[in-house]
Amino acid sequence: GFKFWAMVVGAAPLDPELEAFWGRLGFVVVQGYGLTETAPIVTLNHPFEAARGAVGKPIAGVEVKIADDGEILVRGDNVTRGYFNAPEETRAAFSDGWFHTGDIGEFDDKGQLHIRGRKKEMIVTPEGLNVFPEDVERVLNAVPGVVESAVVGATVPGSSTERVQAVLRIAPGTDVDAVVRTANAQLQDHQKVRAAAVWPGDALPRTEGTRKLKRRELRNWIAGAQAPAQQAKGRDLPSVLARFAPGRTIEPATTIDELGLSSLERVELMMALEEAFQVTIDEARFASAKTVADLDALTQPLETGGAAAVVSHADVIDFPSWNRTWLARTLRRASLPTWILPVGRIFARVTVTGLEHLEGVTGPVIFAANHQSHFDTPAIMDSLPSRWRYRVTTAMAKEFFKAHFYPEQFGRRAWFTNSLNYYLASLFFNAFPLPQREAGTRQTLRYIGEMLSGGWSILIFPEGHRTEHGEIDRFLPGVGMIASRLDVPVVPVRLEGLDKVLHHSWRFPAVAPARVAFGAPMSLKGNDYADLARQIEEAVKQL
Repeated sequence: GFKFWAMVVGAAPLDPELEAFWGRLGFVVVQGYGLTETAPIVTLNHPFEAARGAVGKPIAGVEVKIADDGEILVRGDNVTRGYFNAPEETRAAFSDGWFHTGDIGEFDDKGQLHIRGRKKEMIVTPEGLNVFPEDVERVLNAVPGVVESAVVGATVPGSSTERVQAVLRIAPGTDVDAVVRTANAQLQDHQKVRAAAVWPGDALPRTEGTRKLKRRELRNWIAGAQAPAQQAKGRDLPSVLARFAPGRTIEPATTIDELGLSSLERVELMMALEEAFQVTIDEARFASAKTVADLDALTQPLETGGAAAVVSHADVIDFPSWNRTWLARTLRRASLPTWILPVGRIFARVTVTGLEHLEGVTGPVIFAANHQSHFDTPAIMDSLPSRWRYRVTTAMAKEFFKAHFYPEQFGRRAWFTNSLNYYLASLFFNAFPLPQREAGTRQTLRYIGEMLSGGWSILIFPEGHRTEHGEIDRFLPGVGMIASRLDVPVVPVRLEGLDKVLHHSWRFPAVAPARVAFGAPMSLKGNDYADLARQIEEAVKQL
């Protein structure tokens, strides 16, 4: 009767749809969060102030913070001091009084904690984006014909990166490819299922009691079940595609979206097709291809009725060349030392180390730096000797200048301000747009190659964004691809303290000390771009 009006939920994340269902029936759903090590509760929702999908605020006497990598850390009198007779496990889980829960989470603007998933189960795509299996499973389980699903990260053959792999238990007569198509239509690009397999048993493997999926067992089963498909190597179109979408049924009508490729994987596929069929594929036409049949047409030379050699100018990126004219170079040489860099020194009190690593280096290089602030580029420019300073071109995120490139989507004021910033950056820092989430990677490679051939060095920030507290985030694979394919040395650059000069959330700078450290040039070879990016990242961290 009316005595039963609320329920308390814990132990595992609650499906938002299930929470909404009980809410519509008039019940109050109170979520909490805790672990055995926290005896046992950390946060709890107020019955009348609960936020959907949240597990509440920390209870009295408990402190919770989010680490730089998103992990939830807990401290309080209710937290155990360690594991009995397990010193190694204790050292791994506890540091400076904080317990590392192994869960990834975030606080909303009301201080409510939201759990995203387990850190060890999180899938990191080749582009460095995070995928939480539960988010994808929730969509898959809602597709008609799916009894249950599990999502794991399957290692790409010959690489250290992962793809989103689904293991499905389906009703008889259900089309697996149709399930994947339906789910992918509702998922973001980096979440899309790249391959799916049907589980042969009655139920997916789960732990006793908590009924949690045994993802390690599932990954091992995938590795064994798909080994023959992963070894497919050939020069026909299906064989090439099978390397990028192992285990998938590939037919002429299969759409490119169904293959679930990331933007970087699409570029690698295009290059693989060019190498396999010895043709030149126009990037704009490749980007507009919808099906495998369209790709097949692109691999056929013109004389056979194909489109391989056709050059289209659609979606061509407007890379600047005017900023390397005599007039622009003269203005840059006059402005940087007289007022731009001196103004920067007022706020950023920079200490420079490692310049000896540039002695004897004659050719162009890629300067790869962590990204903290809009002051990063001026600080690096000011730290470089003049023979390098005026021969550097800076990569800037094209998406930061959306109003400039797509004025029809913005008002005139936003377009004017954004365009002014774009032209000033291009003029004074010799900057060029680097697309991160749209087509144009191959054009960018060609442009960077032209710059390097012309004796220009490249300054790039492989994290792709300014970090929150100055920490070093994951370096994206693009820098590995550029360095390997263009065969150019990479000089790691470590920045510290510039987030204290101008944090990304500030409008005005402050005075603070900073450090710029240059490392020894690195020569990188291979096709595992994610691993090459990690090597650069580690080199930066060591400075």
